[in-house]
Amino acid sequence: MDPLQAKQQMTLAEFRSLRDFIYAKSGIFFSESKQYFLENRLNKRIGELKLRSYSDYLSLLQGIQGPVELKRLFVEITTNETSFWRNPPQIEAFQNIVLPEAAKQARERGQSRLRIWSAACSSGEEPYTLAMICQELKDTVLRGITVEILGTDISEKVLSQAQDGVYNSYTLRNLTPEQLLRHFIPLGKDLYQVKPEVQRFTSLRHFNLVDYAAYRQLGSFDVIFCRNVLIYFDEVVKAQVLKGFHELLHPRAYLLVGHSESIHAFNTGFELLHFSKAMGYRKRT
Repeated sequence: MDPLQAKQQMTLAEFRSLRDFIYAKSGIFFSESKQYFLENRLNKRIGELKLRSYSDYLSLLQGIQGPVELKRLFVEITTNETSFWRNPPQIEAFQNIVLPEAAKQARERGQSRLRIWSAACSSGEEPYTLAMICQELKDTVLRGITVEILGTDISEKVLSQAQDGVYNSYTLRNLTPEQLLRHFIPLGKDLYQVKPEVQRFTSLRHFNLVDYAAYRQLGSFDVIFCRNVLIYFDEVVKAQVLKGFHELLHPRAYLLVGHSESIHAFNTGFELLHFSKAMGYRKRT
């Protein structure tokens, strides 16, 4: 067997060096209990590059090829498990409470535009879920309001998948047959394409949540979704990201995080909201 194709063993020193590099570039922090996870995720890539060690891989990341390989690294280390209508109670709270209130506040500001940011949108299921809701409410709750949904992610691979807007029945499993018929075009072979009228609500772009200087380029928002992302950050990065969200949100605008995530420990200028079987936050005035 080619020794370069054999499984490479990651030393603790290599793990710590890679862990610190990843943290600096993405804010994602791996504790030492995650050494096997990182080794397992990167071993195949090291074989493809015909490198002899994880130290060689780190040297490549730090060298002239680093920016290109960094994109591949983000693909390998991020988890993109998602689905349409994920965490239904929270999505229903968005549909029935958050969105109508955000539209009302936009009108009170004299604005006819409402902006939503789906941060870490993965392969697009979340922003398209929000777009489906906006499509259904465009002539009632959103009458006279133009909605813009921005989906961002650190992985260009999943963004490409989101741009295609093609999904299988597994990721669509939470939708009703009526929703599937209304918002998707069947392609055969268990694949469905998001309809153009839903896609038109949404724009997609690459964005790194630890690129704090770039936040202001995104503009202001009425609602920010950042679900199941903060759990990968340590307290320093989490505080910086929440500060960035706070600065971009209009007064009394909304932040929705994952059901297992809490920002209570941070003095972030948000108040906790209790919905039916779900929680969210609103920016204090």
